[in-house]
This record gives sequence, structure tokens and C-alpha cells, in this order.
Amino acid sequence: MTNKKNVEIAAKLNEERASLMAFFEQLEEDDWETAVYDEDTTWTITDILRHLVDAEKGMTNLIMQWQQGKNPVPADFDLERWNNRVIHKAADKTPAELLDELRENRINLLSFIDTIHEEDWGKQGRHGSLRIMTIEEVCHLIGDHGLSHLQVMKEALATK
Repeated sequence: MTNKKNVEIAAKLNEERASLMAFFEQLEEDDWETAVYDEDTTWTITDILRHLVDAEKGMTNLIMQWQQGKNPVPADFDLERWNNRVIHKAADKTPAELLDELRENRINLLSFIDTIHEEDWGKQGRHGSLRIMTIEEVCHLIGDHGLSHLQVMKEALATK
């Protein structure tokens, strides 16, 4: 079921993803290993891509569960530890493989958004940040998250 909010959020997510993909597609081979200082952690551009792949997949699964009335994130969840572990677990994936996963994740998220009814947008749960958020807030967060990392990556490349 599509309503006005579904269309607006999908448009925002499409715009964010187009900007992110345009950035990734213009990278030279050695750019992928550029060190990026982000949130007190040093990751490469490839590491940020690993993080973005996992974050979108995780947040999509999270809001799907919230829609069903579940709240799977424990109160003592450690997001920093999770993010660092994900980077290490995905270390063998190439940028091309990660970009394919990023595309697949967005298809899954947009397909889910198409199913959201107006009354679902306000359903809440605990996000990995431990904040209680709504499905709508997380959908906006996914787009904002990608753009914030994009800005940091652009800055790192500009000073390379």
C-alpha cells in the first residue's frame, strides 16, 4: 500500500543513494584504501562501505520486526563493538561485492516501504543506538546516515 509518506521517504532514500553511488563509482582503485577518520575511529573508504552495507541491512530488519510488534535490540547493546566486528567479518569482500549488496539492501528497503501502512510509521522500538525510535525516524536515519558518511569520505579524499 503506497501513501504520501511512503513516496516521500522513498524519494529521499533514492536521492541519497544516487549521491552515494555516484561517489563510489568515480573512485580510483587506490582511493578505496584512503583512511577516513570518522566518529573517533579510523576506517578506510572500503570499511565505511562495509559499515553502510551492514547498517542498512540491520536497520531494515529491525523496522520489519517493529512492524510486527517485536523489539529485538537488548538494552545493553554495544553499537560501537558491533560496527567494529562487522568491519572485520566483511574484510574479505571487495568493493564490487559490497556495492552489489548495497544495491540489494536498498531494493529490500524500498520493497518494505511499499508495504507500510500509515499506522505503521509510528511503531517504535529500540535502535542500536539505544534510542527509542519510530519506523519513520529510522527510514530518515538510513538516508541521513549515508549522507553523513559520504561527506566524511569526500573530505578525506580532498585532503589525500
